[in-house]
Amino acid sequence: MLSFYPRDQLKSSLFLDICMFVFFLFNLLQSNSAMPIWLRLLLFLTIAALYYIVLWNKDWRFVVASTVGVSLFALLAITVNPVLLAYLFLFSDSSGKVRLWPHLSISMFLLTTCYLIVFAVIASNPFAFLPTVFAPFLFLQLILPFVVRFIKRAHSLERDLAAARSEIENYVKEEERNRIARDLHDTLGHTLAVIKFKSELAIRLTEQKPEAAKKEMDYVLNEARQAAKQVREVVTELKHVQIQTEIKHAFVLFNGTYISFIVRGDKNIPPLTEATETMTALSIRESLVNCYKHSRADQVLLHFFIKDGYLNCLIKDDGVGSDLSTRKRGDGLESIKERMRLIGGFCEWHSAKQRGTEVHLRAPLTDFIE
Repeated sequence: MLSFYPRDQLKSSLFLDICMFVFFLFNLLQSNSAMPIWLRLLLFLTIAALYYIVLWNKDWRFVVASTVGVSLFALLAITVNPVLLAYLFLFSDSSGKVRLWPHLSISMFLLTTCYLIVFAVIASNPFAFLPTVFAPFLFLQLILPFVVRFIKRAHSLERDLAAARSEIENYVKEEERNRIARDLHDTLGHTLAVIKFKSELAIRLTEQKPEAAKKEMDYVLNEARQAAKQVREVVTELKHVQIQTEIKHAFVLFNGTYISFIVRGDKNIPPLTEATETMTALSIRESLVNCYKHSRADQVLLHFFIKDGYLNCLIKDDGVGSDLSTRKRGDGLESIKERMRLIGGFCEWHSAKQRGTEVHLRAPLTDFIE
């Protein structure tokens, strides 16, 4: 309903921002000044647009929008009313959501310079605001970004803890599936061996002792029924993991961090067999968790496309990267390769220091038979 506003700030900041803009517009229009009303409205709308840019961007656009927005505030404070400097909280608050260097440092420099310039013009002394009420306003505007960063970091840690708990639960479930697979191998393998032995014995007894052969075949039939029951029990305990579900979990994982998570081509994923989709989804999960833990990236891209009879999944980040000599053994790459091999797919891994990491998964679009 309010998609124009960042989701992670919707509950905590939207109402305060609306109130800030309402009071800002009221003071702007009520102040005595020779500036025409239409020009004031135009500057107000421009500042609102710049605030929107600052709200959604953390790159060079943030720096440009902040510079222009603070400059317009300085212009209004000089020509309309110095009280309008109090509403610089709009840009101060947004500064708490970017990196300390260079974005936050530039923002703090702009805020301080704005006060100095305004009072250098209206009072011929750039430090004339220090003994006035404007000094605590500037102080609060300078420390507000750090308060916002602290709160955001606390929320991020809470989400990290919840994600870690969820990841542990997933690991437990996966280990349980592995245990079931081992049990199935042990029990069903033994059952099939017995069936094979009894069948060979029945063949040898068919001509000489048909009654004994019939008895052995009855035993084989019972063993086959028991084997089918074991298979059904194991299958019902296994869970189908969907790719779309993992994408939703990934958005939750990266939400509140400084990593921008982008997904492309997910609308064109064709229907897959349960085994193929499960193994691919688990491989995607492991790759994205590695990006979250180790990449220190600004952006992570998850891209799907179909080529040469395969569903291609590209997980790419612009982080610190690594090479084969420094790659950590616990990053799950071998398990990813094993999963993709089991379904007849492939996994390619490319990485270089300071150049990011790229994991390329290819899952077959048709059933794979070992």
